Amino acid sequence: MSQIHSLIISDVQYIKDHDSHQSIPIVQIMNDFYRSTEPVLRPRVFGLACPPPHRWTQFDSKMLKLESVLHSQVFGVSAAKRAEILALPDRPTEMVILYEPPQLVGTRLYKQLQYLDPTESIFPRQFKAARYVLAELGPCASDLVWRRALDKMDSRTLSKYDEKEEDRDEDEDELVVSVANQKFRIRSFVKDWPFTMPNWDISSRGFNVSPKFLKLLEVLQTYEPSAEDFRGIIFVQRRCVAIALIELLRAMNDSLRFLRPCILAGHGDFSGADYQQEVFQKFASGTCNLLIATKAIEDSDVPKASTVIRFNLFESQVSHAYMHARTRGRESHLIHMAEAANDSHRRILSRNTRMDAEMSKWIEALCASPQSAIPPCTLKETVNSYHSDSEDENDGQEEDFIKDPTTSGRIYLQDATTVLYRFAASSGNVASKNQILFSFEDIQQDIYQRLYTCRILLPGSPIDGVCGKPSTLLSETRRSAAFNACRKLVAAGHLDYRLFPIPAYMFAQHQYESRAVFPDDEEPGNMERITGTNSYPRKKPDFWDNIIKAKTTSNTLYPTAMYIVAADNQLKPHAPMLILTRQPLPELPSFNLFFSGARVATNFERCEPFEVDDARINQLHQYTLRICRAIMNKPFVCSPSEMLYFFAPLLVNWMPSKEPPFQYPSVVHQIPWNLISDGVENWAVPIKSLSPNDLANDLRDGIVQDRMVEFTRRYEFVTVRTDLTPSSKPDDSKREANYNSLVDFCSAMRKEFEGLENDDQPILEVERVPAVINYLKPTSDPLTPSSKFPAKYLIPELCAKFTVPASTMRTALLLPSVMRRIDDLLLVKEMNAKFFDHSMREALLHVAICTPSLGVEYNYERLELLGDAFLKYLSSIYVFVTYPTHTEGALHVARRRIISNKSLLGNSLRVGLPAYIQSRASPVKNWLPPNFRAYTPPRDSKAKEADDDNEVEKDVLDQTDARSSVHKDDADDSTTAIQTVNIVPREQSRKGSVTEQPDFATGSTKRKRKSKRKRPSKEDDMNQWLGDKAIADVSEAIIGAAYISGGRDIALQVTKALTIPISNIDRWSDFGRKVLTPPPAITAKMKAGSIEAVETIIGHKFERQHLLAQAMTHSSIQGFETTSYERLEFIGDAVLDFLVIRYIFDRHQQLSPGGLTLLKAAMVSNSALAAVCVWSRLHDHLLFESYSLACGIHTYSEKIKAKEAEEYATAEKEGRSPGQYWTDIDAPKVLSDVIESILGALYISDNFSPVGAEAFFDNVLKPFYDKHITLKTLSHHPTKVLLELLQAEGCQVFEISKEVGIDQIARCEVLVHDIVLACGEDTTIAHAARRASLAALDALEGDSDFMTRTCDCRTQGKKGKHTKALEQAFSELVKD
Repeated sequence: MSQIHSLIISDVQYIKDHDSHQSIPIVQIMNDFYRSTEPVLRPRVFGLACPPPHRWTQFDSKMLKLESVLHSQVFGVSAAKRAEILALPDRPTEMVILYEPPQLVGTRLYKQLQYLDPTESIFPRQFKAARYVLAELGPCASDLVWRRALDKMDSRTLSKYDEKEEDRDEDEDELVVSVANQKFRIRSFVKDWPFTMPNWDISSRGFNVSPKFLKLLEVLQTYEPSAEDFRGIIFVQRRCVAIALIELLRAMNDSLRFLRPCILAGHGDFSGADYQQEVFQKFASGTCNLLIATKAIEDSDVPKASTVIRFNLFESQVSHAYMHARTRGRESHLIHMAEAANDSHRRILSRNTRMDAEMSKWIEALCASPQSAIPPCTLKETVNSYHSDSEDENDGQEEDFIKDPTTSGRIYLQDATTVLYRFAASSGNVASKNQILFSFEDIQQDIYQRLYTCRILLPGSPIDGVCGKPSTLLSETRRSAAFNACRKLVAAGHLDYRLFPIPAYMFAQHQYESRAVFPDDEEPGNMERITGTNSYPRKKPDFWDNIIKAKTTSNTLYPTAMYIVAADNQLKPHAPMLILTRQPLPELPSFNLFFSGARVATNFERCEPFEVDDARINQLHQYTLRICRAIMNKPFVCSPSEMLYFFAPLLVNWMPSKEPPFQYPSVVHQIPWNLISDGVENWAVPIKSLSPNDLANDLRDGIVQDRMVEFTRRYEFVTVRTDLTPSSKPDDSKREANYNSLVDFCSAMRKEFEGLENDDQPILEVERVPAVINYLKPTSDPLTPSSKFPAKYLIPELCAKFTVPASTMRTALLLPSVMRRIDDLLLVKEMNAKFFDHSMREALLHVAICTPSLGVEYNYERLELLGDAFLKYLSSIYVFVTYPTHTEGALHVARRRIISNKSLLGNSLRVGLPAYIQSRASPVKNWLPPNFRAYTPPRDSKAKEADDDNEVEKDVLDQTDARSSVHKDDADDSTTAIQTVNIVPREQSRKGSVTEQPDFATGSTKRKRKSKRKRPSKEDDMNQWLGDKAIADVSEAIIGAAYISGGRDIALQVTKALTIPISNIDRWSDFGRKVLTPPPAITAKMKAGSIEAVETIIGHKFERQHLLAQAMTHSSIQGFETTSYERLEFIGDAVLDFLVIRYIFDRHQQLSPGGLTLLKAAMVSNSALAAVCVWSRLHDHLLFESYSLACGIHTYSEKIKAKEAEEYATAEKEGRSPGQYWTDIDAPKVLSDVIESILGALYISDNFSPVGAEAFFDNVLKPFYDKHITLKTLSHHPTKVLLELLQAEGCQVFEISKEVGIDQIARCEVLVHDIVLACGEDTTIAHAARRASLAALDALEGDSDFMTRTCDCRTQGKKGKHTKALEQAFSELVKD
């Protein structure tokens, strides 16, 4: 280039007309050679632009771009003109085109085909495409879907009547023949159908296009005058729409002659790098001037267009940025097509167009260069980024994708760039947000055939420098680099599961929403009434199934460390352990386990993955089997390939360390492989020495077995007793009470005992290894009494050392509970993704799906109260806005249809919610890791069978007393273990009634009858019984959790995700735009000064003062019956309920649901609200024309004021807070109604913002509630309140004990499950009971976990046969 003096370009106009596209050879020369030359050595550039005679030349943004490409300036253009253009934002003019909603009436062809195939199972893809195209383009295009599908229908399928009888296989399946006949009939019907041409004359009877397509035609027609310069791109959602759209446009050639359309898609006949490059060249040259593309093409190297039309709106800021990048910037147009009055479209447009300065700057960088830039952290991208070429449109072609095991989300090649943008935006300060993200290199250096590679530039991250496959297109190599980066992030465990797009068919609402029905069809979801309790399948997390489906061949393991954090001396040492999986577990939150009611945190730390060889895999496999067999005392087996996770110990002193971003702590060198080898080779080893010091050292942190077999009794070593020998008789061991010494006991109880070699050896003091119990339950059930006494002292010579240390074994005993909770957490993550697009806090969602019968530390009840109030609040506003002419009674009926338990049940069943509910955990004794099974020895021959049976029976008899004192839920663990391995000789099995078992307490043998109880079947573990109300309650609890997670808008979205019918509302602000209120002219007028007085009382000004007048107007005023407060009272009642529940929910964070219910009932009662009305003097401004009503209000006002003064005097005398002085006085309902109607008027006046209603609540209601309504002041008899509270908790085992001492002082204690909750003393029993009840209410209010820890009436299904007697006793105390 330095040897060239001048570059003369003869046709600059061609370059300008093609928007200086990089495929033009001179543009490539300027970019690759001219710009890389030193400025002083560059040749001069001279170009000639010769526009056609009929066109004017003007200096515009395209000419400005041409100057930049050719590094020249247009002669004769002033600097002011350039400055004027540069001053304009380099972004397109955005416009919104509104179209009317489509009329979804099925075409004649569709209905005929549906008659032939009612289930739509023969050609489901075509049926779905026809429905979708009908909504987008209209009836004509919908029918064309079937005409186009003729080629893909199997034309070789012939009717069986056309075949010769001898040619048919006699064994041919009738179903296959029937399907073949249906295919043939459908194909023949479509082939003979008279298809019509598109008619866009709206006044014609043959009008057969959609309003949306009609608007598109009108837009395209406006570009006909500038046809030579027109370059347009239409982005659609699905490939079937793109194909149908281009067919319609080509069929309307007479109306749009200037259009030369082409189609681009992500796969199929209209995809591929060669095809794309050909189309791009046609588009650049003008051979094609309109591209119809799917979303998969939006990030490709499409030449910039003068007009970009978003035929479908995409809820994606990245997609919106791509739309900008496809335009020419200044003097181009970006057109959004939105449905009129569609709130979802309004929200998408608002979200995509209202961006902060950082996002706008990033979009400019994306438009300016394919290198793009690292997006800001404010990037908002929905997880459900839809696939324009969805999985059901890929014509059976397999695509490579990266799958997340937690949510089953998938990253396809076309998704990778967007996922990378989201990862970079959320990766913190790993790099400057202004730096480029991609760099490109031309590895071929051939101006006729370019070949590029892309490299990712993200310093500080593990993907910095990742490259893509070479490609002739920049977009293809960029996608490849992003896809490789995502794969690397997944392999290292750094890609968050929330970044994986979820395929549409996996969403819970997909099956319901995908069935687009026509008005004359039956509404989906109309189901018969289901009542009572039913069995539902229990959902298992997809994580483990996805590991199986992945079929990973590498030996890379992903460790998650589990460690127990307990206070000093709270627990014995628990060694950390590793859970090793073949794919990374997601981040797991810590959770609590309960040791005799004490809460202990269990924490998890993801560690650096490592590779192991096959020998190590075999070791881990054997060690995991050893651990599982030891903790369950069952002969589990599982092959290495089927084992989904491994367990491994860690050094006892291991603790997690803080690592830099994208680094996990390494643990491969913290694994004691020698202990794993010991555990694999032997389940027990002989004790090395009998000297006291050697014994103490050898058995430190050790477990002792009383014999050398795998399944036997195990004991934790306590100490070496040098003061005892085998000849001693310990006084504190009841097991040897009937024997002269330890050795005498062993001689009597052990078979073939031949004496000891050392009679002077010391004795081991031990304690039993505890049984496996459910550590997730806060309540501690009493242990089952045992008829046998456990061993406290053992003779070392007769014992063996278990190869698993005691600290590791203690942690291993927690694994059934831990793995069950991990399954729950995985299920919650999966549910949050598939139902709610990760919008909810997972901890709250977990609480929401746990029923009280599960018996864990939390359940949905508190959230259900909040969700029930919110749903009433939301549905009341919805019906109020939707039905502006309905009376209060009709509004109640409409709301009931939405929030009834029957409706909630139907909605929950529609989306499959019951499968995720956690109702009752299967007993821990039935815990079985995935793919594990109990081993049953084979029976080859009678002789071998007899020998094997005798051996096994001997071993079984040795382990019969393996568990003598176990948790109530696990009382039969030992029996279960024996049943899995006990093989009774055939002669005995025929008799089958009894087996002989030794009695270790007496040394005799007694006959024990076999239990007839059936073991739980696998089907029982896969199903659960749920009541209808429980399912409805869970849906309300989920809504309550959503409100806490993200406020009312998130709660609204979650409500809609549960398919609760809140239609045509997408955001809360939509209510304000749609509400209709009576105009001021037809509302009553308030007295002079009343408006100001009411505003002063409530502390807020009305935006629409006529609503206050309506709120104060009673229906007795003639002429204003239709504008009385009744409708406002309806909405205010719901607002008040929600404000009260939210208030007590936050104020009493430790209070049980029963207490919250009692408080709420007291606060929203008519009598309480009437007292508030008089107390605040709002009743003085009420408008009515009724003498009887006036008398009633006056009488009530006098009585309530007198009662208030009396209560205040009594409370001051007794030293307590004033209580509910209004409960015994009947109040006119109008007084409570006016409180609610004012709340409703405030809410509507503030455009459905809660600001005014909250001000009223804070200034009037809250002070009144705080002063008069607490648990202590709910009534004059706290004992009655305590009774109601305990019954609301479902507790059936409680009492108040009464005792009068010698000093005549009465003492009462409140006992709950024999635990003293509170006590009180006074001169009389009644007063003492009152004090004890007050103290108990205080205790319950301050300790929300007390009932959870103590009461198990719900989980155990106790009926409370003494309930009536308890109620009578409580009533007597109240009367006293």
